Amino acid sequence: MFNLTRPFAVLLALTLSLDAVALSLQSEKRADGTTVLQLTNAPAPARPPQFNEDPAVRATLIDFIGYATGSFTNDNTMIVTQVLESLDSEFSTFEEGVPAGRKMLTAMDDGNNGNERGALLLDDKGQLIAVGLVNGHCTVKSKTESLTCNPSPESVLTIFQAKGAKKSDAEPIIAWSKELPPMVALKAESEDPETRANAQKIATVEYITTDPKKNSWSAAQLPADFPKAMLTLLPKNSHLVGAGVDGFFTTPGLKGAPIYGDYDELAGRPRHDFEVLLQTYTPFSEVVKFYQEQAKGAELRANDEKALIDGVAGGGTYQIEIKDKEEEGTSITFSGWRKEV
Repeated sequence: MFNLTRPFAVLLALTLSLDAVALSLQSEKRADGTTVLQLTNAPAPARPPQFNEDPAVRATLIDFIGYATGSFTNDNTMIVTQVLESLDSEFSTFEEGVPAGRKMLTAMDDGNNGNERGALLLDDKGQLIAVGLVNGHCTVKSKTESLTCNPSPESVLTIFQAKGAKKSDAEPIIAWSKELPPMVALKAESEDPETRANAQKIATVEYITTDPKKNSWSAAQLPADFPKAMLTLLPKNSHLVGAGVDGFFTTPGLKGAPIYGDYDELAGRPRHDFEVLLQTYTPFSEVVKFYQEQAKGAELRANDEKALIDGVAGGGTYQIEIKDKEEEGTSITFSGWRKEV
């Protein structure tokens, strides 16, 4: 007969009690443009969304972390994206060791039963003061190898804090990280010694200072002859996915990959010389507004999900495609020609 051990039974009861509390998450945008999160007793939706589906959560994380990259749950990708992927479930609150007035909102990656999970620690005003991410320091060591991560007993708790914050402010996140999600805890409670030995343990706690105002990319990463007159059409509050020239990408990760120009040929024009791919968590409507202000005299065609902009600058032609990718943010594909076409 299968019996729950006491620690696991207590954890399961705690999890169920948290899920039973129908708290609602609301957000507020302050005058300085930052987003704060608040828990209320207002009725929760009939089908609560995944925590990472809330645009306010994405905005709050960008305010706090910016567009920096790193290797935590994935290799050298946006840190915010990795945190969001680890919040792919309904949120819960965690109270152990959390000071009065502060709140901790937690969620996990349902796809791996919570081996990767995240926590957001808020002050009494709903301002984010620390982010916790349980991860495996995942990397791709070479083009011929797939993603490799630390084994479960060597899991890492990464704590992101603002400049000047004290490590002690994030102590509740350490307590949270040690309470394993139910399916992950099953291994730790197994009667088999080998299974227990391979169960997840937080082997390392690391602290990273965030710098959300730091530029995520620079003009030096673009092709050397990229037209300076077109630089203002590439928003800085975005992640540079890739850039290239004359048919091939030149940036790490995509270097040597072909740039396709089939749509150019269908439109009866030469293949574009430059291509820049950007990803931003700025809402689609705000990205369109940015281009309405920056792309003076350009032709804009848009609906609720996609926008196309055609214009000229510095003696060349450009086309910009903007797509609303919902939870994945907004994608920007910039195509440029050295001459007017």
